[in-house]
Amino acid sequence: MKKKLCSLLFYFGCITVSNAQMNVLFIESDDQSNQTVQAYGNKKMITPNIDALASEGVSFTAAYNMGCWSPAVCIPSRTMLFYGKYLWESQNISKQNSPKALSEEFKDNGYYTFMTGKWHAMGKNATEVFDQTGSIQPGQLKTYNAPAGHITDITANEAVAFLKNYNDKKPFFAYVAFNAPHVPRQTEQKYYDLYPTEGITLPPSMVDKSPFNPNVKYQYTSNPIRAAEMKKTVQQNNAMVTHMDTRIGEIIQALKDKNLYNKTIIVFTSDHGINFGENAVAGKVCLYEPSVTAPLIIKAPKIAANSKIDQRVYLQDIGPTLTDMLGFKNSKDSKFQSLIPIITKKGKARESIYLAMFDDQRAIIAKNKKLIVYPKTADLEYYDLIKDPWETNNLIKATSSKANIKLLLKQLKDWQAETNDLTDLSPIYNQYLN
Repeated sequence: MKKKLCSLLFYFGCITVSNAQMNVLFIESDDQSNQTVQAYGNKKMITPNIDALASEGVSFTAAYNMGCWSPAVCIPSRTMLFYGKYLWESQNISKQNSPKALSEEFKDNGYYTFMTGKWHAMGKNATEVFDQTGSIQPGQLKTYNAPAGHITDITANEAVAFLKNYNDKKPFFAYVAFNAPHVPRQTEQKYYDLYPTEGITLPPSMVDKSPFNPNVKYQYTSNPIRAAEMKKTVQQNNAMVTHMDTRIGEIIQALKDKNLYNKTIIVFTSDHGINFGENAVAGKVCLYEPSVTAPLIIKAPKIAANSKIDQRVYLQDIGPTLTDMLGFKNSKDSKFQSLIPIITKKGKARESIYLAMFDDQRAIIAKNKKLIVYPKTADLEYYDLIKDPWETNNLIKATSSKANIKLLLKQLKDWQAETNDLTDLSPIYNQYLN
């Protein structure tokens, strides 16, 4: 046992030593699902620069946002990311009681911190938690076409300028937060032309003329959901992603031009995904896979190239992962977990993943089985995510499901206690657990 522990510590030590004083480039998009990255399986997507990062690093194919208390799902996601608190604790963060932000932790450990793009989190303003900021964009743009240019280009140009001009001896932490592909989905015609609607194949969970899912509010289209409209939305969304990917390539090139590429840990992720009609939902305030998962890619020394991890993790685990990799001392107490044990194959992910939206949706995932609970209607949905990744076959009434449903509800009850989730699920617990 001692020998195994020593070996583990030695391996982690090697990672920490090799990454000490490394720069960090953290790129985050907005509302981007796994379906919008070619490296995640959609061969029709044109994302060569994100794909290149995936080919040189590790991709987490089942990374989840824990949930939301706001129809602007990005606010909870980014608040949890920067402050390391679970969902319901993050809801109570204010400017007055704000914990130390991730960027402030980097600053405390000798980093120069920079941010450009979207800041949409509780707590302090971006200018208060970064040494330097570029143009700070709101959570919801009225238009991408600003007087100074397209917002995607402005964010990328400022990131490139920062990298080109950076001459400080300190390592840097650069947070580049694109608004894309969030609405309004505006870009150049050449990007739309890459995705003709007649070439778009909709997933099996999209049924033309489906009435709205009655358990999900905040739908962002007309009722019923129509396939033709969904294809147009997918076209616009994909075009926005490819525009962003092109500019990400220029940011990466700026690192290479400064001979910093191999001295920089690069993270690419999004705050959450979005449904475009799957499961009769046109929006992101739901617990179906297209909305609650998003890409998470890490490129760093000592991480095996072109590796994929399908263990279920949280997007917000990236905070403690970075501080773990960099060997920060006196790291703040994050509720989320470092992914290093999973990356090095020395540990396993959590036994279960808890998901929550307001007080009207809950979900629990364990051993590739997913249970969605709707407290206000007492409706339940149960899916086998291996056999049915698009969640089209609700197995809640199958006799063979009963034992697993009980186990999942017990885990959900434990998560409620751990996260101080006060939503009353006792009628459902009483029905299934007694």
